Amino acid sequence: MRLLHHRTAVLRLGIVCAALLASVAMAPRASATDWSKNYTISGRANVRVDTNDGSVRVTPGDSKTVQFHVEYEGYELNSNLHIESKQTGDTVELIARTTGHWGWSWGGHSRRLHIDVLMPQEADLDAHTGDGSVEANSIHGKVSVYTGDGSVRANSLTGTIDLHTNDGSINVDTLKGDIRLHTGDGSIEARELDGKLDADSGDGHVKIAGRFDALNIRSGDGSVDTRVLPGSKMGGSWNVRTGDGSVDLALPPDFQANIDASTGDGHISVGLPVTVEGTFSNSQLHGKMNGGGQPLTIHTGDGAIRLSKG
Repeated sequence: MRLLHHRTAVLRLGIVCAALLASVAMAPRASATDWSKNYTISGRANVRVDTNDGSVRVTPGDSKTVQFHVEYEGYELNSNLHIESKQTGDTVELIARTTGHWGWSWGGHSRRLHIDVLMPQEADLDAHTGDGSVEANSIHGKVSVYTGDGSVRANSLTGTIDLHTNDGSINVDTLKGDIRLHTGDGSIEARELDGKLDADSGDGHVKIAGRFDALNIRSGDGSVDTRVLPGSKMGGSWNVRTGDGSVDLALPPDFQANIDASTGDGHISVGLPVTVEGTFSNSQLHGKMNGGGQPLTIHTGDGAIRLSKG
């Protein structure tokens, strides 16, 4: 009898759960809603975007207009979503704040927030999101991007460029100027760079190609693959380092440097002319390339080092 009552209770519970799941599946999805604001500027625009939970995309538009377009789903404006924007001279700012934000809510309604920014190409940008990806395209000026958790993508940026994510990948191409790329946990892939580069990944591989005047690359745990293009000049010392992973470095045939390469556990292979100074071993190399120049330090704690002609 007790077994029968137990089976009956389980059956009833299953029916209730099935009914609840069915009601969730049949519940209408929240429709996307949008908010927009346009500003006219007279000089050089300084655009600031700040959100605690949402993705951001920046593209160039009319040279005298800054347009903010916010699309949201699963939020209620002035309840659990607050949007403010203002203009002070040529500085234009958008702040979007969510409260009680969850990726999924009861009834099957997802919550999503996305910000599109249309701004002049010749302008400065400061974009900050606590949780969400950021994409920036074709801006010439001072560009600062920060995300606490999300990927960063960018192309055709020129000027002083600082792209930072605590947790996510960085994927960029055609950047020119003073460039800094940082991720606490994720890969970095960058192509067609031109200028000074500082790239740092706490945990992830780094793949870089460009013409450089300064170069500093670090990975806490991951391989480093760097191609230095012709026309690169060392204005000071360069560093390419990883705590754990291989290092592949391709240099132009006419490149001049004092090379100091070492690996804690691995071997070094050289496919370019280097005049060795002192003792050469499988794990250490000290020498001059094309008569020498500024110091070029290459180090891995655990992995192979491969030097080749680019």
